[in-house]
Amino acid sequence: MRLVVGLDGKPLAPPRAGVYRYTAGLLAGWQRLAPSDAELVVLQPRGRRRTAPWVLWDLQWATCRRFHVFHFPFYYPPLFPRCPVTVAIHDALVLTHPQWFPRGRGNTLRWLLPRGARRAAAVVTGTRWVAGQLEEILKLPAQRIRVIPYGLDHQRFAPPDPRAVAEVKNRLRLERPFLLMVGALEPRRGVDTLLQAASLLRQRREELEVVLVGQERAGVPALAAAPPWVRRLGFVEDALLPALYASAAVVVAPSRGEGFDLPVLEALACGGLVVASDIPVHREVFASAVQLFATGQAEALAAAVQRVLEDTALATKLRQAGLQLAREFSWEQAAAQHLALFREVA
Repeated sequence: MRLVVGLDGKPLAPPRAGVYRYTAGLLAGWQRLAPSDAELVVLQPRGRRRTAPWVLWDLQWATCRRFHVFHFPFYYPPLFPRCPVTVAIHDALVLTHPQWFPRGRGNTLRWLLPRGARRAAAVVTGTRWVAGQLEEILKLPAQRIRVIPYGLDHQRFAPPDPRAVAEVKNRLRLERPFLLMVGALEPRRGVDTLLQAASLLRQRREELEVVLVGQERAGVPALAAAPPWVRRLGFVEDALLPALYASAAVVVAPSRGEGFDLPVLEALACGGLVVASDIPVHREVFASAVQLFATGQAEALAAAVQRVLEDTALATKLRQAGLQLAREFSWEQAAAQHLALFREVA
């Protein structure tokens, strides 16, 4: 029997955040696998459509079609699916830290995520930490949770050519040493900690700047009156990211909560030097290749950055470990594990 899998393709539409990375990566991995006995059908809205009505209404009807299983990349499936469904829950932050989310979006996710998880034949997540939270909070049986690490586009995210680095720095007018942070800007991401740490570092390294890549998803008070040494680049196309990761003095990941943190993996693959908060997923996935610091503590972040900048042997060790760690992640491998799960569920 030829397996027919439906996929919610709405996360492929802008804005392209973390769930876009996961969905696009899964598709790319599937295309490289090219399984002869399985077909992946991607469904996308023709025009603008809010996520909740698209999933709960349009894709509710889609599950009545010829699919043996339907996969939902964004946290929840329809309430009454007519075929077996799997759902990717990338983190449980909306349940553990609801204060980090805007009221409307947060309320929708808090209501739909637990109901969808209990109706799904299987839940996919990227780390053992999140899997444990889903077991504890939602009381999901461990056998219904599948930990499948995310992947990486190794053709794009690799140490860049020095000429490409120079071109990107010139294009973006990056003339001074800089700390780089990549990801949507919102309070939980620790921008305040980064700016406080950078202010401390500038007492000894006054040429140091902070470069922020990512669109503002929620108001960040620390950016309301940001000093002139903070550069906000907004959305930056993927083609420019390897040069930014590689040319940054340090890539900083100061988040207070994540489900995986793909920008850290991308930075490591490009030869970036990374300092990251010691949240559970950073410790689980990246501890061997990054310099960790106590979450939310600006003095600790400043000390960690100072250490990797001054200790050449440590910096070299971390860069080599990062390149080695990044090679362990691929979207083809992730797609193969998803395909095995879809067969099992069907």
